[in-house]
Amino acid sequence: MTFPDIRNDRRFKDKLTTNQLTRGTFIQVGGPEMVEICGAVELDFVILDTEHTPVGWERLSAMCLAALYSGTFPLIRVGTIQQALVTRALDAGARGVVFPQVQSAGEATVAARACRYPPDGTRGAAGSRNMGWGITMTLADYIPEANRGVVCVIQIESQEGVDAVDSIASVPGVDCLFVGLSDLSVDLGCPAEYAHPELEAALDRVLAAGRTHGVSVGIPIADLRRAPDYRRRGVSFFTTSDRMMVANAMASFRASF
Repeated sequence: MTFPDIRNDRRFKDKLTTNQLTRGTFIQVGGPEMVEICGAVELDFVILDTEHTPVGWERLSAMCLAALYSGTFPLIRVGTIQQALVTRALDAGARGVVFPQVQSAGEATVAARACRYPPDGTRGAAGSRNMGWGITMTLADYIPEANRGVVCVIQIESQEGVDAVDSIASVPGVDCLFVGLSDLSVDLGCPAEYAHPELEAALDRVLAAGRTHGVSVGIPIADLRRAPDYRRRGVSFFTTSDRMMVANAMASFRASF
């Protein structure tokens, strides 16, 4: 596969913005080879996690390359909403950014604008991989396409975030509300009780806000038997983790003997 040009590669964002099913995984223990496998099996996206892993920028850059060349959409989860981290993630080759622990419309606005160049945002301009280091397109050609093509994923992981979700979903440039079910369950006092009524009610509030404002909603999913119900309710962006997939495959292999 040739390196996808940001000016004409809209497959993932088009699916996201039209609430089509997308499936992907956090990359927490793997590297470029794992990302390449994700592309080979046609996962829609990968999330390269810097919030809960010690991965460095050189490795992140290589994983972005592996994603783009294998046909899966690379997102990087940053640890905090800082312009320097967002700029570095996008210049490394990510096509979108995941922001954890967003609690207000103000924070969501800072995040969405950090992903975009002026006049739509605050991202610093320089030759980067996504514009072919300034070789395959000019900065003037790249900026409007980058602003249109970037994906901003906002994580809702607390009661405070749930309470503000309607205003968060209304922020221009927010493409997806990702409900961190584990952190949210802890915040609600029902750790890992994914069928708990309070957690289910919180998810329904996020889904309602997504429907109202035309923003997709995602969740991590451990029990695939629940996927049809979540999909029926409106979830379109599903994730797992490479750690979980490898552990489950190993356990299944051992048990088969």
